[in-house]
Amino acid sequence: MKKPYLSLSAAVLACAVLTIATPSFADSVGTVSQAVNFFQNAKATGGQPFTVDAKGPVAINDDVELPGFAFQVYDVDFTTDSVTLKLIAQLEKLQVTLYDDTTFDRYYFAFDQEITSASLSDETDENFGATVELVAPGTTVKSSGSFVDGLPTEFTMDNGGILITIGEGTDLTKIIANGGSLTVNF
Repeated sequence: MKKPYLSLSAAVLACAVLTIATPSFADSVGTVSQAVNFFQNAKATGGQPFTVDAKGPVAINDDVELPGFAFQVYDVDFTTDSVTLKLIAQLEKLQVTLYDDTTFDRYYFAFDQEITSASLSDETDENFGATVELVAPGTTVKSSGSFVDGLPTEFTMDNGGILITIGEGTDLTKIIANGGSLTVNF
């Protein structure tokens, strides 16, 4: 019985195909280079976005990477292909719990590499009025001020990132009662 064999060129081609078809660890997101929150409301900020919180860089690991982010409103947990914002706020400490058409909470997340797709997960609590979009590499975002002295108001996202906007129709009272969260897959 004749044993099958691969020629050297066939073996090289097979290895090349496997290398291209198999994602490498280097292609996984490993660091959140920037996490930035802007809040905007007609009464609280005069309709202008203000910086609430900014953190980074932070390595993605098995722990919650940003506990109590945005004035103790969310625990933000990352994996190499998703981000989850778990509402932890004490409602009596929030200025706004039902978002109208003037209220926006914007979360910008930049990573150690470019993200090419992002979408809300079906695990997201239905009481979030939320959208997600990609931010192009090199984009600079600015706020009109900050809630805390010394917080930056301008951020450049070298590799781009994602923007999660929580807006009109969001009901934080119902979300907290559900133990709800918002997840974006990327």
